[in-house]
Amino acid sequence: MIVTGGNTGIGKETAQLPNDAKAQELLEKNAEVYMGSRSKERAEAAISELKEETGKEAIFLQLDLANLDAVRRDADEFKSGLGLPPIDQLTTDRYDVQFGTNVLGHAHFTLCLIPELLEGAKASPDGKARVIHTSSSGAYMVGSDGIQYNTLRGAPARRKLGSQALYFQSKYGS
Repeated sequence: MIVTGGNTGIGKETAQLPNDAKAQELLEKNAEVYMGSRSKERAEAAISELKEETGKEAIFLQLDLANLDAVRRDADEFKSGLGLPPIDQLTTDRYDVQFGTNVLGHAHFTLCLIPELLEGAKASPDGKARVIHTSSSGAYMVGSDGIQYNTLRGAPARRKLGSQALYFQSKYGS
């Protein structure tokens, strides 16, 4: 949820939903609330106030609606952190960046920790060690073909599949 003008007035009180739910109510329901504001200082004060009221913290989003160039920059910056990077973005190992980050990176990290996990299991009361990976509901949106392995490195196949489907298959893989 993005609340614009989030540090004062209606923006501080209301997230733009059909039922006019307040940002406070959204935070209390564990929604991820981004508070878009031109002034970082004033937004952080409002975020702090909401945290005192709810125990939950909104996220500051730089957003200068009075400058159209800044709006584009702020939107691009926000989108770059949401799991839909440019279609041609690759990992340093030349894999699709979403699959590389959400699947290969986590799997490799876990494999690198196997000796420590096995050692830790010896000290665990039940003799087990656990690694928990979570994913988003996007995992359920992958097509019936599952992971299309030709899209992990092939640019034409990635472009044909599209960023959102690439994201879904990366979540399916994790």
